[in-house]
Amino acid sequence: MIITDYPRWPSPYFSHLRRHAPQTLPVAFCPDLASVSAMQPPGVLNLHRLKRLYHDPAQGARTPQAAAELLARLAGLQRAGWRLVWTVHNLMPIDGDATTDTDNTVTRGVLESADIVLCHTRADGASLRSRTGADVRVVGWAGLDDPEHPPSGAVAELVKHMRGQPLVFLLLGHITRYKDVPATAASFLAHTTGARLVIAGASRDPAISAELKRVIAGCGGRVVWYPHRVPPEQAGHLYAAAQAAVCPYRAGEDYGFFAEVLHPSSVSTATCYHVPVIAPDLPAVEEITRGGPRWLAPAAGDLGPALAAAEAMLAAPRHAAEPPARRPPSDSTHRWRRIGQIYQALAAELLPDEPSAQAASGGPSHQHPTGEHHR
Repeated sequence: MIITDYPRWPSPYFSHLRRHAPQTLPVAFCPDLASVSAMQPPGVLNLHRLKRLYHDPAQGARTPQAAAELLARLAGLQRAGWRLVWTVHNLMPIDGDATTDTDNTVTRGVLESADIVLCHTRADGASLRSRTGADVRVVGWAGLDDPEHPPSGAVAELVKHMRGQPLVFLLLGHITRYKDVPATAASFLAHTTGARLVIAGASRDPAISAELKRVIAGCGGRVVWYPHRVPPEQAGHLYAAAQAAVCPYRAGEDYGFFAEVLHPSSVSTATCYHVPVIAPDLPAVEEITRGGPRWLAPAAGDLGPALAAAEAMLAAPRHAAEPPARRPPSDSTHRWRRIGQIYQALAAELLPDEPSAQAASGGPSHQHPTGEHHR
């Protein structure tokens, strides 16, 4: 039972997991813990992002009381026979306000009580083993599938613009505080001369939006911001039109834990699309990009030198003769299938005698509480 706790269903992450998981995997998706309590028989409870599970809607924030209630509910479910697995993407919440003692309490509590902890890279696994006595396993990482349909609407116009430029870097994803996109745009303008940077993603923070607009004002079109969410099924078109992906992550102040555990989805997606990566040299980033074209900057610094090095190499005649269109297809499908196989083995291990583990014999799987059947 995977707790999605996501504003939209399906989320990009879970839609791919659902699509590529083995049909015999007894997996279902559930929006919250409350809907699990009455389910029988008990099974495996798989948590992913925790922050919404202790967010108090009345106060509009994560609170100590909600955190205590979450940990108590998990303990109660375990006493009732549920096995607990946490798939760790990040140790702490990465959106919104700075992390607090409440976040530390939840992270520590779930790591202490989990039967198994899953993560995406060996670097993450090494760090997590120093924090928990649970069995820590690495499932690997994946990205997005190749688009099934041509680009549409505004995305098609943006792709057309990108293909009309000799050298384009792409920064795709939500404009959030942990990426510090305005600083990245400023560094790009300071350290490059002829390349173009396309920023594609929505911002919910007026201060970040205002600062980004200030940075790119008067830049002569070298930085273009498309301030809207790009549907996952359209993202591949933008990567196919870019010579490199810019993937900024802050590793200081409130985000020091990125040096311990980080699921850099922009990095894994770009790598699956075989797009060269420009990013900070964090352990998970280094591991995911190893063996491919990349320019990594010191984690504590800015991306300026890496951006300059990427421009110098990609502007060279021999690279200009190798257009992005010649890249191979995305390799995310086989990676998702491998993750699904690991989940299937985990289900057989944790529930060897339970009826829910017998779904391989033909029982229904991939159910969401709305009744929608996901095959």
